Amino acid sequence: MPLVLIADDDKAVRVQLKRMLEKSAHKVIEVSTAEEVLEQAKVQEPDLIIIDVNLPDKEALHLLEELRAESNLARTPVMVMAASNDQETLVKTFRWDVVDFILKPFDSDVLAAKIGAHTRLSQAYKHSRKLTKEMYMSRIERLEMAMRATDEDIGEAERHFRWMQPKPPKIDHYDIDVLYRPLGRLGGDLYDFVWLDRDRLGIVVGDVSGHGVQAAVIQVMARKLLSLALRQENGDLSKVVEFTNRELTNDLPPGSFVAGLVGVLDTRHHTWKHVRCGLPYPMLIARGRGETTVENIMSTGGPLGLSQNSDRMLTAGLYETALVPGEGLLLMSDGIIELNMDNGEQFDSEGVARAIKAAPPGEPLIPTICELSDVEHRAEDDVTLINISRVS
Repeated sequence: MPLVLIADDDKAVRVQLKRMLEKSAHKVIEVSTAEEVLEQAKVQEPDLIIIDVNLPDKEALHLLEELRAESNLARTPVMVMAASNDQETLVKTFRWDVVDFILKPFDSDVLAAKIGAHTRLSQAYKHSRKLTKEMYMSRIERLEMAMRATDEDIGEAERHFRWMQPKPPKIDHYDIDVLYRPLGRLGGDLYDFVWLDRDRLGIVVGDVSGHGVQAAVIQVMARKLLSLALRQENGDLSKVVEFTNRELTNDLPPGSFVAGLVGVLDTRHHTWKHVRCGLPYPMLIARGRGETTVENIMSTGGPLGLSQNSDRMLTAGLYETALVPGEGLLLMSDGIIELNMDNGEQFDSEGVARAIKAAPPGEPLIPTICELSDVEHRAEDDVTLINISRVS
């Protein structure tokens, strides 16, 4: 039974929502303050959180920031309620991956349908994580037993696997650096470079759920699907995501998914655009003569291959920017931000940003990130970094 956490200081609103949800077989937790939201959400791990934009003790944006900072709540869908359709508030809340914005007074039938869709998708994601840990590992073990692969066989596969990884292209006015570090001998991360024409370079980054042989097999399929879609749709990123999600949903084993990012670099007009589908936020970097600045590019988008339904958690927001000399982007899988440091905390995006700012002027960024994170000794997952810099 889906669990929904409702936060509103108006008891009448809470009662109305609770009655509606209980009729549609949802369990409900009622709270009236932001502090209670955090307390209950950490313990109960609801399938959906619905909060009023004007809770008495904390602004909704600060509450959203704190919810997303909790690892077990980072991907919990959140709906925001408001009495007025304020565009500035709407834009700000969606930057924190809010799945819907509810205008009071609400239509009960429409709201019930939306809540049902979001809780079903949330439960499907949780179920997929469980399958990844339990069923997926047993499948890998059965596959490896059936193959009876020797060390020599795995060694040969590893050599082919590394040989198949794409090389970054050499482009006038740009530097492109890549770090690809599988956790084991075979990895589930992926990346690719695809020329769409003489000026436009398609770039793909991805992370397949799971590890080992099966993840390596799936990542090859996912990489080819994304690259094929880029060519087939001539760089139309919305269509690329739609095509890839549909094909992966049809072909992936139950419980598996692909987090990804696909973008297009226009080397003639010096523009970049991308959609993010579940990977960590990319970073926009400016390295001038003064201080280096780093900005997380926050956009919506959930993993590929979980569902064919058109839903906000699967709809990837398009990001576009012009790149001036000295600016660039860092694309990454979650292996780098999930490194555990000596103080017990994760390296996280803040650690990546600190490493970028610490890099010597004019020098590549990736070596400094690797050094300060101690990725060679701390990595517990595949790590992929792609740094794109406009140099002139």
